[in-house]
Amino acid sequence: MNYLTGEIIKIGDGVLIEHRKTIGTVVSIIELSEDMQNWGVDEQGVMIEAKPFGLVMWSHKDISDPLIFKNRKS
Repeated sequence: MNYLTGEIIKIGDGVLIEHRKTIGTVVSIIELSEDMQNWGVDEQGVMIEAKPFGLVMWSHKDISDPLIFKNRKS
């Protein structure tokens, strides 16, 4: 799964959601049907730890408010 910039999404990436208002960290990439079943969701996306929300599932289909890459954990 990739960001709109083409860069590969990786666990631990720092990201921005909610039109760049909220900082979060990628904790899981949900691509396979098995991943969707394990997380109890019905579409592909990324699970993000974001304060003050906790875990947030960000749909890969939502191009109106895309996941923005901020930094990569080294």
